[in-house]
Amino acid sequence: LLNSSFDLGEDTMVFASVATGTKSGGFNTTNGTADQREFDDESTINYELGVKSTLLEQRLRINASLFLTQIDNYQFQRQVETGVGTIVSNQAEVETSGIDLDVQALPLPNLIVSAGLLYMHKYEITAGPQEGSDLPFTADLNVNLAATFGFPLASGRAYLRADYSYVGEHLTTAQLNFEDRDFQTRTLVNAKLGWKNESWNVALWGKNLSDDEYAGLTASPFAPTDMDAYFLSAPRTFGATLRYEF
Repeated sequence: LLNSSFDLGEDTMVFASVATGTKSGGFNTTNGTADQREFDDESTINYELGVKSTLLEQRLRINASLFLTQIDNYQFQRQVETGVGTIVSNQAEVETSGIDLDVQALPLPNLIVSAGLLYMHKYEITAGPQEGSDLPFTADLNVNLAATFGFPLASGRAYLRADYSYVGEHLTTAQLNFEDRDFQTRTLVNAKLGWKNESWNVALWGKNLSDDEYAGLTASPFAPTDMDAYFLSAPRTFGATLRYEF
């Protein structure tokens, strides 16, 4: 790991880093053929250049970074050819790059607002059997927004939180043969109203309020039924949570 930083002033710092990592290989159990039992170690090198700043008397925080990640022997999970069961395999090389932006603001004493953006400039398999293909389960754009309003109430604090997230079009299968249905986008709106103190936390919440229909995973047909596997995520859901901390 190499890391260097420089203060541009009391409120702003720029930094650069280079880091490496390894994910151990392993063995598949009963799925796959004999030559698919073992998968290799995955190694990663990551380059990052960014800025961190705290402005307006610490009421505004902005962090941004550019990154480039190169992965050798990338590990990924996929279905076996029969459609029943999965195995972990290696791609030869994968490269990703983009920009990550995170903003937090305190516009009012009782209001916290946050926003995030992840733009993927590249997410490509650069060597191996699927060379030139985009990395599955990766979108070129991810956006999230959130706001939390809180105020003292009785012996604790009441709060209202709402958040929004968007994931752009992405492939939801690691199979070589895919169809239009295997590309999904996701838009979620959640909200929570609650009250808490040092011991108690009670909340009413709603998830996926826009009732967005999307699949987290689309898989090849299962043999021998030839059933299409289309794993939908949870629809609009409401609930309540009661928590006590000792």
